[in-house]
Amino acid sequence: MTAQAEKLPVILLGGDINALSVARRLAPVGVHVYVLGTSLTMALASRHVHGIEFPRSPDPAHAWLQWLADPKTALDGAIVLPCSDDGITLLAHHGEQLRQRYRLIEGSAEVLLALLDKVGSYELAQRAGVPTPKYRAVRSIEDAVAAAEWIGYPCALKPRLGHVFRRSFVGTKLFVVNDRAELEGVFRKSQTQHSEMLMTEIVPGPEDAYASCFTYLDDRFEPLFVLTKRKIRQSPPGFGLGTCHATDWNPEVAELGLRFLRGCGLAGYANVEFKRDPRDGRYKLIECNARFTLNHELLEVAGVPAARIVYARLAGLPVPHVDGYRRNVHVLLPVDDYRAFRALRRRGETTAWQWLRSLLHVPHFLVFRWSDPGPWLRAVRTYWSIKLARRRLARIKLAPKR
Repeated sequence: MTAQAEKLPVILLGGDINALSVARRLAPVGVHVYVLGTSLTMALASRHVHGIEFPRSPDPAHAWLQWLADPKTALDGAIVLPCSDDGITLLAHHGEQLRQRYRLIEGSAEVLLALLDKVGSYELAQRAGVPTPKYRAVRSIEDAVAAAEWIGYPCALKPRLGHVFRRSFVGTKLFVVNDRAELEGVFRKSQTQHSEMLMTEIVPGPEDAYASCFTYLDDRFEPLFVLTKRKIRQSPPGFGLGTCHATDWNPEVAELGLRFLRGCGLAGYANVEFKRDPRDGRYKLIECNARFTLNHELLEVAGVPAARIVYARLAGLPVPHVDGYRRNVHVLLPVDDYRAFRALRRRGETTAWQWLRSLLHVPHFLVFRWSDPGPWLRAVRTYWSIKLARRRLARIKLAPKR
């Protein structure tokens, strides 16, 4: 390969902590990394990134497509990698157009779109012989009530397209319902935004029952690496953002992940998440992401150069060989993890000693770096700006009317 081919630029579509991790891994080996984001995107503050800032929008894909298609801004020959579901949607819908100018991920558009849809993911899993929670797509309140009675309370009302749902319900992944009255209330609330929903059972069990398989399948569906990890905590507990993760080796999760991806016919990079159901001991599919996820850095510090593997595959370069990885490596979002600990302690599910003992492995921080403090400083600034804005809004609401 030519020297020019070895340094094809990379364009990261959205993301934040995951985009930051990818940039920090590719820039030091001579790759120019561009991140498309907004003023809230902490990755844009990294010294490893050429940031392209867009106005904040609930649907950023349209603006990204215009930038990618504009001859004045286009980076011909660049590798385009999704770090968000909006990025996946853009590549799936406009891949044919963009492939004329860029190098894109390997997954087919049909499979990528099916994986964004919770119902589509579960249907693919069932065809591949991979267990799923009980579920049913619902279009009306009558559908929802019938599905909930079939599944049994408590159950969950989930969006089929999570990234679209969160544009209207910021910070909400799903609604837990305990009876018909509660279900009718949240279903009507979800329908104010015309969201497509499904009812699904809640797989019981603690946070560390969640386990994931990370891999990259080549065009013969052979893995270039396979790594498994477990989730230790998330905030809020139950259905939140993972705050502490650790690598392990779980052969059952690895086998299920590969079976699911091969059954889907998905080549390329992917992460498949499961949760062990204590009622039957089986792992049930939670979701699959055909993109870099928040804890991508965990793979890198454990010895799997996932970002360089994806880059090499798409640039036509020799792919780094992976000969195992470090087990019991931890990554942490410290502030969010402290919130998770406090919530678990209030519920009587952990103690201060248990939490501190879990941190004795010297976890790697996902954001903070002494050599690259910009993203952390931007995150702190954004946090306090939002907090102060909420306090001002609360004062306005509480102020007496004159």
